[in-house]
Amino acid sequence: MRELTYEEMEQVDGGVGPLAFGAVMGGAYGAYSGYQSGGIPGAIGGFAMGSVTGFFGGVAAATTGIARGMFAAYSFGTHMLNDKANDYYRTGGVS
Repeated sequence: MRELTYEEMEQVDGGVGPLAFGAVMGGAYGAYSGYQSGGIPGAIGGFAMGSVTGFFGGVAAATTGIARGMFAAYSFGTHMLNDKANDYYRTGGVS
């Protein structure tokens, strides 16, 4: 078994990738928007839901075919749940 060259290791490495990037960006945006709506509890919930939304969006970007549509739908659905939670915190539970 031979050792990989530096160029081969660069190809295999892949870096952070769309999954982690999506989760980090979704978490950051979710925490910010949640904080604007509901203070610290809203920020915690927004971070969690935003991370899940971004992760599913990253999976959708990294896949093809029916899996892309499925994970894009998951991402959108999670975003809508987060949006409803932010509305709930902002209005004090009154819909």
